[in-house]
Amino acid sequence: MIIDKIREYFLKCPLLDELARLNVDYLGVEPVEYTIDSQPTTPVIKRYTDGGALKQYVFVFGSREYYGSDVLQNLENSGFFERFAEWVEEQSKQGNLPELENGKKAISMEVLTSGYLFSASEDSARYQIQCRLIYYED
Repeated sequence: MIIDKIREYFLKCPLLDELARLNVDYLGVEPVEYTIDSQPTTPVIKRYTDGGALKQYVFVFGSREYYGSDVLQNLENSGFFERFAEWVEEQSKQGNLPELENGKKAISMEVLTSGYLFSASEDSARYQIQCRLIYYED
């Protein structure tokens, strides 16, 4: 599964809190926790005459963070997503991408949105950033 390979890939990201969980399609209510949520999209970007296709897998990387009236905490939350976007783009430039299987080869990963506050309660908030993996499938 592609989402599993993306999860394995992000487990190597040095920005993630070592003690936090990295889930798939689930984000708990207690900080700090991360999730990778698949997003609906048209998977095929381009079909080739040899039967192969250039495809995309769109997903959201989200986190549950501490949140409240502490401006420094909220700045740190936003700063994390700036650094995360830079890390994703740098890894893609260097060709460090998820290892896919079953005739699929990752070509690039890109950030589609900046990180943003998605929802908040009194003491925690969900932040997220939308990304996509572009890959070739035989």
